Amino acid sequence: MKLYKELAEWWPLMSPHTEYEEEASIFLKIIHRYHPEVKKALEFGSGGGSNAFYFKQYFSMTLSDVSPEMLAVSKRLNPECEHLQGDMREFEAGALFDLVFIHDAISYFTSEPDLRKVLENAKKHLKPDGILFIMPDQYKETFQSITRHGGTDQGERSMRYLEWSYDRNPDDHIVETEYVYVLKDEDGRVTREYDSEKSGLFSMVEWEKLLAETGFRAIFERIEFSEEPGVYFGIVAEQISGSG
Repeated sequence: MKLYKELAEWWPLMSPHTEYEEEASIFLKIIHRYHPEVKKALEFGSGGGSNAFYFKQYFSMTLSDVSPEMLAVSKRLNPECEHLQGDMREFEAGALFDLVFIHDAISYFTSEPDLRKVLENAKKHLKPDGILFIMPDQYKETFQSITRHGGTDQGERSMRYLEWSYDRNPDDHIVETEYVYVLKDEDGRVTREYDSEKSGLFSMVEWEKLLAETGFRAIFERIEFSEEPGVYFGIVAEQISGSG
């Protein structure tokens, strides 16, 4: 997506970190319920670092992303956190962690082999009692075609966007999303950009099976956001004793 490359500097106007406070609080409560002693955490696909902005108040965060442009955005927000560039399917952080956290970046994988690689790599980075927490956007059971809009102002710069997600073929694992961005720079010049992405859509049964195959036991936690319509479930993945 352009938004993670040449348009990355606009990310804080499209999705400011202040909009993540509620969800980060919900995620932290779930994480601490299953592992109250988290001291070191690794995030796969950390993007602009918005959840990490709140997580880092409770434990140290190492942030990783495939996009160097998005890591640059996160470094400005989280300068005290370690940042590593790499593909979550294969990169190595060189340490073990109490928690591996994956937010909606997991949705960019549309095949089971790729998801399996991510889960296997997450397990390699966990201490024996560590947990994996995943927050997919949606599942086959919960998917709804949606249209969103938003954007904010930041000084003299402004951004507004329109987002439309739909499932062209219910028999595959792909959801398509179209974006329109309207950007106003410091000089008042307005430009328009178009973007699109394909993301993965798997059933909860498929997630449970993949996690079991990679040495985890899946626990689905219902999550309710005050201003986000729809049905959402996070996945707490506990390591199966003796696996791997």
